[in-house]
Amino acid sequence: MKKLFFLLSLSLILVSCAIEPSKIEYGKDACNFCKMTIVDKTHAAQIVTKKGKSFKYDAIECMLNDMKDKDKSKMELFLVTDYLNPTTLIDANSATFLISPAIKSPMGANLSAFKNKEDVAKLIKTDVDKSYNWKELLARYQSGSQGK
Repeated sequence: MKKLFFLLSLSLILVSCAIEPSKIEYGKDACNFCKMTIVDKTHAAQIVTKKGKSFKYDAIECMLNDMKDKDKSKMELFLVTDYLNPTTLIDANSATFLISPAIKSPMGANLSAFKNKEDVAKLIKTDVDKSYNWKELLARYQSGSQGK
């Protein structure tokens, strides 16, 4: 009986510590960085720590700005919304990002994420439209050149 109780307790602990994103409640949840209500279903983002705590954002640029004050070694997941599939979170490490004045984001950086690189290539229309991978985007924000 003690073994059964131990196994049940252990499985409950393991299940409760799952590292997975929280559902974003659009129109209810507030951005962890700017405190605005998350309403845009095409630009939301989320960080999940190694302990399973979620930080939700109304825009990718809010997540990037908030990361400046967080210990990245404690982060497990960096998730962004696939612009072409609203409310669908994808791994930022494999996403392709587009900065384009043609696609407005909630905080004005005109930054969007896409699951497929090919989708971004189709949307680049002018010299001001720029695509980035996750590492390039992080470097851009860490250098402080996101507005240039």
